[in-house]
Amino acid sequence: MTLNISPSVFNKYYELIDETFDIFGVPCKLVSIEKKEIIIQTPDNNFPNVNTIRRNGGGGGYNIGTKTIKEVETLTDIQLKVYHDPKQWINISEAVKVPDGSIQTIAKMSDLQKILNSKKLIVNSDLDFFKDKRFVRWGDYTPMGIKQNRYFTCFWNRAS
Repeated sequence: MTLNISPSVFNKYYELIDETFDIFGVPCKLVSIEKKEIIIQTPDNNFPNVNTIRRNGGGGGYNIGTKTIKEVETLTDIQLKVYHDPKQWINISEAVKVPDGSIQTIAKMSDLQKILNSKKLIVNSDLDFFKDKRFVRWGDYTPMGIKQNRYFTCFWNRAS
């Protein structure tokens, strides 16, 4: 016996779950590290008593100077469901031993790549006293929900 479920049932389910992100979701910020090359311009002293700066032919850059690679934090806003209490965690088996001070987040699959590319997470980013509380992803993400193609969960450990 085959059970045929109308696609409209799944659409309604997704619509309801998406609304829970607006109702129960918490504004968060993903912290990514971007490496930027900073060029410090110094005169080229190849010729005695002459200070010259050679320009790229027609371009705005310079052929000289020292290069410094600087890591810059980039913050990206995201809405996540955040669970601080392990008793509220969803789909966790007793075999998984998560460190103390960890949290669980539930996110939309459309945000997966942003989360995987991030280095840290700031939860409740709208509250000033949470700004210093950062978390690093612990373990891998786990798909969840009907069909397991629209939402996922992952755990975060308090960053030191």
